Amino acid sequence: MRKQVTCWAVCALTIFSCQRREQVKGDLLIKDVQIVDVESGKILPRKNIVVTGQRIVRIDSIGSAIDYEVAQTFEASGKYIMPGLWDMHAHPDDPEVWRMDPQPEKRDLLLPLFVVNGVMGIRDMAGSLDVVKTWREKYRSRELLVPKIYAGGPLLDGPDPMWDGSVGIDSPEQVKHVVDSLIVEGVDFLKVYSLLPRDIYFQLSQYANEIGFPFAGHVPFTVSPSEAAMIGMKSQEHLLEILKECADRPSGEFMEGIRKMKNGIDRSNAMNAHRLSTFDEVRADSLYSLFVQEKIWHCPTLSMWRKNAWYEEELSKDKALLAFLPQYLQAYWTPEVNDHLTHRDNEKFIETKKKLYSLYLQMVKRMHEKGVMLLAGTDMGANPLCFPGVGVHNELEDFVQAGLSPAEALRTATINPALFFGIKADYGTVEVGKIANLVLLDNDPLGNIQNIRAIDAVVYDGVLIDATGIEKIKKNIQDAHKGTLDR
Repeated sequence: MRKQVTCWAVCALTIFSCQRREQVKGDLLIKDVQIVDVESGKILPRKNIVVTGQRIVRIDSIGSAIDYEVAQTFEASGKYIMPGLWDMHAHPDDPEVWRMDPQPEKRDLLLPLFVVNGVMGIRDMAGSLDVVKTWREKYRSRELLVPKIYAGGPLLDGPDPMWDGSVGIDSPEQVKHVVDSLIVEGVDFLKVYSLLPRDIYFQLSQYANEIGFPFAGHVPFTVSPSEAAMIGMKSQEHLLEILKECADRPSGEFMEGIRKMKNGIDRSNAMNAHRLSTFDEVRADSLYSLFVQEKIWHCPTLSMWRKNAWYEEELSKDKALLAFLPQYLQAYWTPEVNDHLTHRDNEKFIETKKKLYSLYLQMVKRMHEKGVMLLAGTDMGANPLCFPGVGVHNELEDFVQAGLSPAEALRTATINPALFFGIKADYGTVEVGKIANLVLLDNDPLGNIQNIRAIDAVVYDGVLIDATGIEKIKKNIQDAHKGTLDR
């Protein structure tokens, strides 16, 4: 009798447990993966992630009583998953390169390189807005793999603009018309540039604040970073003008000596040497506190400064990557053509660039310690060896070199861009309800930031591109560009 009761009890428990298993449907199951929680800086072990349409709809612990009915399963045991990255300073249609007469079909192939390298959003910091609109349409029609783009359209510069395609503003009275026209055309923000006269810059800032429209970019030569912060410039790029504000003001005698120098490079070397030697860390700390107070973001583009300073050494490391670029860009990235690679034969000039980069690392470390919000950006485009996609990996490694932890560096390309754009409900972390822009890695990026290069697969807008798909896209791009220019 006891055997019969026990048997019935076991059967009842089995039936009961079977009835309690949850049935979950979806398009994609990423099975048994370690989630890189960039907010906490921890690994969440062994999770199943379900994607339906573009969004993450479930995250369950492995072993949960769930039966999955999905169209596609990706076995991710031992792998790591993190949110898609952003490049917050990119120029895939860089006006500086327009003189190379880029072929649109070759230029367009820069865009997929962001996505297959895990970069699923970019802030386009200058270029043709019509080109950006074409890219967006090509993505909607599934003609081209394109990251999400926030675009500033043309540079807003002074009466004699530095680059093609810029809008030169002649007077403060023109500001309203220029800004209103760009907003009608569909820019997401205003990109201000170096040659804006002081009165025009302040008029533009005032009007942008009145209408609640963001502006970002270069601190103009005639404006200090503290002034730009106090008037509400949302982000400042490249650490420009910080060294000037935090160094001693040159004496009249020093400036007279500068004016007597006939060679522009000698003048530049002398001025930078003065600023490097008189840089005041106390003054800098006060400035960083102001950035925090005014909620000003900074995009230092450290890797751009490094690539320019150590161009020859970096070229030898990056040469294989050139095959992924159109030949017009390969050609522009040479000292014979590139405006950023002048005077490579002037040892003092190059040595100064290297000293500036070292100081920039120290600046970023201290800015981070003080609480300044940082963004990962590459200045990809005309600047040599700043590659689409891979450039963000370089930038995050530079942040770690500056003293950030891998988790802190990752935030500059994940959570921080989402906060900057006000889209954290959809992007920035691996959570239920968010857009499925995801990067699957072979190794833990929190243990070593270089592991972000070990990409096994990506999920973009809910669509899986596995290792085979990534290699196919890369090969097609290489084939389209037909090799590397002789160096």
